[in-house]
Amino acid sequence: MKVEIRKLPVSRKVSLIEATNCHSNLADKPEMSGQGITEAYINQFKADILAAENFKTSKNIQKEKAAWTVLLKVKIKACQKWLKRGEFYLELAFQPKSPQVAEYPDYLPAKNDAVLTGDAMTAAANVLTKYLTKVTEKGMPATFLAEGATLNEELKTLDTQIGSADSDFEQYTIERNLALVKVYDAVNVINKAGRIVYENDPAKLKSFESPWPKNDGGSEEEEAKPVEPIVPPVVS
Repeated sequence: MKVEIRKLPVSRKVSLIEATNCHSNLADKPEMSGQGITEAYINQFKADILAAENFKTSKNIQKEKAAWTVLLKVKIKACQKWLKRGEFYLELAFQPKSPQVAEYPDYLPAKNDAVLTGDAMTAAANVLTKYLTKVTEKGMPATFLAEGATLNEELKTLDTQIGSADSDFEQYTIERNLALVKVYDAVNVINKAGRIVYENDPAKLKSFESPWPKNDGGSEEEEAKPVEPIVPPVVS
């Protein structure tokens, strides 16, 4: 079952700042325990704030996804270069318009697609293997087919990793949202309890008035603590 992302009426930055202020405000207020705001509750609240702070923002997640995309484009480009060289060797062995060259896959339309490029690599390798003696005589290196197989395998591995990363990022976003919602809701619970406990104490009651600013857009891009994105390892 798909978990819905609950959008808060305030930004991540404001949520965490107000949660930290709320936690600090609980110092020396033992009367709150009568409403369930015990020492154990307060300690857990602090732990929840720290957990929510440690999540990356959606902006940083997008940076990580962009880094993966760059790596994939580089690998596709390397495969396209190999395909072009393979076509060149085949044309040296036969005429450019020959039936043999016509068997070679049209790889240019696949230049922006990892799966199509991988398919073209496989088809090209089959054609070159079919005419191996002739293309080798015309100068194709003995290691050329092995180089292509390695590139194709790396391309498929990277494409699979990106697919898995997309799923991981989606789950991470859900977990980050749940952590922030937990903190936001706790602030509301604590403030409500404080208004009950200190309804006859104006000085203390003021501390438990709703802290949420009006007209805050709730942008997730605001960070309480900057977290550097993890750039995936380069697959050579």
